[in-house]
Amino acid sequence: MSVLGEVAFRGILKSVLGSAVAVLLTGCATWSAPPPEARIAVLGGTHVNDAIFQRDLIQSEFTVETPVGTSPTIYYARSGEIPFYYVHFHGQGKWLETWAALYQLGVEEAVGGATAGAINTDMAVYDYVIPDDFIDMNVDRPLSIPKKVYRDPDMIPLPRYVPAVDTDIRAILLSETRKMLESREEYDDMAVHDGAVVVQSRGGRFETEAEIEMMDQWGGDVVTMNLGSEMIYSRMLGINYANMVVISNPAEGKGEWDFSLMEELYPRINPISLDIVLNSLPRIAALKGQPRVDEGLIDHPEMTSQSKEE
Repeated sequence: MSVLGEVAFRGILKSVLGSAVAVLLTGCATWSAPPPEARIAVLGGTHVNDAIFQRDLIQSEFTVETPVGTSPTIYYARSGEIPFYYVHFHGQGKWLETWAALYQLGVEEAVGGATAGAINTDMAVYDYVIPDDFIDMNVDRPLSIPKKVYRDPDMIPLPRYVPAVDTDIRAILLSETRKMLESREEYDDMAVHDGAVVVQSRGGRFETEAEIEMMDQWGGDVVTMNLGSEMIYSRMLGINYANMVVISNPAEGKGEWDFSLMEELYPRINPISLDIVLNSLPRIAALKGQPRVDEGLIDHPEMTSQSKEE
């Protein structure tokens, strides 16, 4: 199998010709064909939801066969002259397969995001936060990338996370978020926070007040369910990654709220978040070839008692 992997050609035909014609032409077969190329991936979360599908951005869709299974649907999109891959809702449960596919596709830059509960009471609903660190409370996802995913079977992936995200992409997201929120008076109730510790909760439910109090004592600023895994997997695969967070509610015990808040929040923040990401893409694309902070944080040297001189 090529580095690009095996593409589900029916998905591409469906986007171009419609599902009925695609079924007639492909039957049940999966065709091997190279997907369109892109260096950048955007991973959608609740900060974007389905807003991207309301724009004329998606060109085609496909899946990739990886050593850990079939990827979720990957959408090929273009914003102006910048091609990128889009993955919906963090991979829709296929966490490891998503990142293995992006690695096979040759992705070098990635942008993520989510909505989150604010542990830090200085962060209000509708505020944007550009994180710089994380605490991982994952209990059921793989803790690392299996070696069979890597191009070099002798690679020893034991990365460092200081800094926890790519500093260049993080700086771009911070700059573009500030620029966006300063552009209109209607955004005056939104603030931008430079830096935060994301606590990745196990997911499936909201946290208890006692759990949030524990996270607060740890130094957590926001709690969400997927960004920790994205920070971890991207670094393990050498993909430069940073993300943005929008505060959707106070964390439990940090303020009063109910689910009706979400009915107003998502329609308002989803288009804004998408605009910030799209405005960031040309600057991220321009990073190609530049030295990056991640480069010295990934490959652990061989564990041996013999010195190099020997």
